[in-house]
Amino acid sequence: MVLNQELMSSTRTYARRLHADDSIIEAEWKNQLYSWKTIGLCSIPLIALGLGAWQVQRLKWKLALLDEVNDRMHRRPIALPMKLTPEDISRNEYRRVLVYGVFDHDNEMLIGPRSYEAEPGFIVVTPLVREDGSRVLVNRGWIKRELKDPKTRPESQTTDPVTVIAFVRKAPTKGSFTPNSDADKGDWYSLDLELMAEHTNSQQVLLETIEPDSVATTIYNIKNGIPLGVPQQVDIRNNHLQYLITWFSLAAITGGMLIYRLRRPQGAASTIKRLRSQSGRLL
Repeated sequence: MVLNQELMSSTRTYARRLHADDSIIEAEWKNQLYSWKTIGLCSIPLIALGLGAWQVQRLKWKLALLDEVNDRMHRRPIALPMKLTPEDISRNEYRRVLVYGVFDHDNEMLIGPRSYEAEPGFIVVTPLVREDGSRVLVNRGWIKRELKDPKTRPESQTTDPVTVIAFVRKAPTKGSFTPNSDADKGDWYSLDLELMAEHTNSQQVLLETIEPDSVATTIYNIKNGIPLGVPQQVDIRNNHLQYLITWFSLAAITGGMLIYRLRRPQGAASTIKRLRSQSGRLL
């Protein structure tokens, strides 16, 4: 009888102790659940998912844009109108056009330094005088630095009328660390379309000549200072897939961390039973 009472008392004491341990564990879990760290961790996967979904939309838009630009590049060239509005330029960017006129080499502008396959040089921009006297700016392409002086590249200084096949382009954006150009000194560090047009009395229309298909022609042009045009390919950056993968990966990782943090802890009794069971002991 006395033994049974002692056993019952020990059992009640043990049960109260387990209940107290469980209460402490539950309180600690709730404190962790409502902590600022948990709230902050909750926000990360949600934000990352939102940004990932946004990048999906951006990727679809960019792919559609690339398809449209590729389609424009491979259409048959059209004659360049005498006057173009900004809307015309935007609508026809990367479209091949034919333009007839005479290059005004006296107002040639060299932008640089610019490199081609690690070799320093300059980009040649020359006004083209059209039949009605209007002017457009033609980015004729790249030349080597040692051929900066026009006298060293007479083949590129033709005074005969020419028909140029070129892409219509928008004015490029100047880099944040690129110095301002000085038209009076002839120092051009970027293709500042507005300043160049004002300096040469040209329309704010930019054309880019196209790189030859022949490797032999390309080598000959580089050697003799005939400006090397732009490749017949789209130069629009598309990093949205990498961004998409980055954001969704971050959402998955932080989501896993959040689930681990929010797991309800096991009670003291079940923990002891599990540990003793693993060690081959009975309660």
